[in-house]
Amino acid sequence: MTFTDPPPGFDGSKSLRDRCSSGRDGTTRSPGGGWSGALFPLLCLAVALQVLAPPVRASQRGNGGDPATFDLAVQDVVALALQNSRTLANERLRRSVERFALEIAETEFQPRVTAGAYTDRDLTDETVTSSGLVTALRLRVPTGGEFGLASRLGYTGDGPPAVAPHTGEVDLTFTQPLLRGGGLAVGSAALRTARLAEEMNVQAFRAVIIDLTTNSIRAYRAYARARQRTSIAERSLQRALDLLEVNRLLVETGRMAERDIVQTQADIARRRLDLVASEGNLDATRLALIDILDIDAATRFGRLGEFDPGGLQPASEDPRKAVETALGRRPDYLSALLGVRNAETRALVARNDRLWDLSLTLGTSLSGVGDSMGAAWDELDRSDRRVALDLTIPVGRPAAGPAELAVREAAASLQMAKNRLVELEQRIVIEVTNAIREVGLARQRVGLAGEGRRLAQEKAEIEREKLNLGVSTNFQLVAFENDLVVAEIDELDATVAFLNAVTELDRTLGTTLDRWGISIDQVEQAPSVANP
Repeated sequence: MTFTDPPPGFDGSKSLRDRCSSGRDGTTRSPGGGWSGALFPLLCLAVALQVLAPPVRASQRGNGGDPATFDLAVQDVVALALQNSRTLANERLRRSVERFALEIAETEFQPRVTAGAYTDRDLTDETVTSSGLVTALRLRVPTGGEFGLASRLGYTGDGPPAVAPHTGEVDLTFTQPLLRGGGLAVGSAALRTARLAEEMNVQAFRAVIIDLTTNSIRAYRAYARARQRTSIAERSLQRALDLLEVNRLLVETGRMAERDIVQTQADIARRRLDLVASEGNLDATRLALIDILDIDAATRFGRLGEFDPGGLQPASEDPRKAVETALGRRPDYLSALLGVRNAETRALVARNDRLWDLSLTLGTSLSGVGDSMGAAWDELDRSDRRVALDLTIPVGRPAAGPAELAVREAAASLQMAKNRLVELEQRIVIEVTNAIREVGLARQRVGLAGEGRRLAQEKAEIEREKLNLGVSTNFQLVAFENDLVVAEIDELDATVAFLNAVTELDRTLGTTLDRWGISIDQVEQAPSVANP
């Protein structure tokens, strides 16, 4: 079994096609390794149908109700995790609500119109009834001011509307705060806050995708590693069984004492125990992977990808450049930056709220009377013009205290946000340094473990030949076989550790989505939330 991570911009089903299109040297081969001009196109057709079929969900089964079995590469794992994850589905629903909240916030400086009807009955001296229609329009401007346009059109009297007197009124006002609530910075603070909140929500969504992608990849490698360890256990057991046959031949020819076979038999028993443990771990990791992919718990996996440390290169191993990348890509750091900006806006508004309330109001009113609504509207004439300057001053701590408290709370929140940003930046530097070091050490381990495995294999082969020649002992060969198993496991663990170290470096730098070619906009697409 082999494993390779993809270049950026992967296709979730590409690996399935590639495994059917060419061999390692680029030539077309049959699954068994030989040439098959007649059967191979049929195999390609079967794989193509598998690729075009919908992804395996928890309710799907193979033919005859048997659990589904399909080949799986790391690209497929990422694609299935992004499609099937219920956690991500919940995040998509949350994002749809957040996007709608931003759309509502963006309408702050758009006209707001209301309309209604009224009917009044005055019972003071004699019964007088009036009915009509009212409309109102409000338009806020970025300076903090507001335009208002209100109209009232109705008739008065107990008779039918056709003969009752009609009245029309229009009131136009403009109010502009001059101190508290005035100015472009304060007037547009709510909209800026909403936009910053949306950017923070996007970063939170990116973090969820990064964690899901990383965890699914690590779960896949854990399963592939468990399968490899099971293969190692099977090979070591087979070598022990072969050695037992050799021992029996040596006993039959008188070149080995019969009691020396006990060593090999004990080794076989231990290797069978190791195989059982490996198979149990294999099934546990399979279920853990299935849990992340949200597919049928009975699903079995066929061929896997390739363990190739050379196929996955770190995004950056220069600490200075890596830190710069992390500060520009990590969702938590970008959210912290946005949090500081948000805290600055809140502090600005809190300081402004401490000012006196001085407002300028300009207004004019029109009114008209007629025997019909149209006539009343046509007779509208200016009846009132006004200019008002209103000043409200809070006196004493009970009146001014809440505003002062809000200022102090906003200032403290701003300073805490800045402190968290500095602390996070320091932690990022440490995490990036550690991640780069782990990648370097893991790469060295891969080289050393590979060399150790090759030497252990050569040593065991030499010892096996010596035993066949009668110049070695059974005990020595069993010990060398144990060394070979340990060396194979060490190489496997070192390879997986290196791949995971690179994946963890991607998460530390915030480059996971770039490596896998994942688009936030595509992942974010989801069914709209049903109206309650």
